[in-house]
Amino acid sequence: MSKITGKSKLANRKTGATEKDEKLNLVTTKKTAKLKPYRLYPDDISRLQKVVEVMNKESHRNISETAAIRALIVLGSKTSGKKLLNALRETI
Repeated sequence: MSKITGKSKLANRKTGATEKDEKLNLVTTKKTAKLKPYRLYPDDISRLQKVVEVMNKESHRNISETAAIRALIVLGSKTSGKKLLNALRETI
C-alpha cells in the first residue's frame, strides 16, 4: 500500500473570510436603553396610572408605564413650548 501524498482540496482552498469573520446584516440591532432615574410625586404617579389606564382601554395589548412615558415624550416633542410650560405650571 502506498502513502497518500500532497494536499487535500480543503487544504488547497484559499483562506477567505471564515464564518466567524463574516458579517451578515440581516437583522438590525435595536437601540440600547440608557437608564435614567426620575422621582415622581404621588400626584404625578396617579396621573401616570390614569394615562396608562386610558391607553390600555384603547389598546388590544397591555401598555406599561414606561411605554406611556415614551408616548408622552413624543407628544411633548410635537407640542409648543408654551403649552408645555402651562402644563408644568399645573404640576406646581
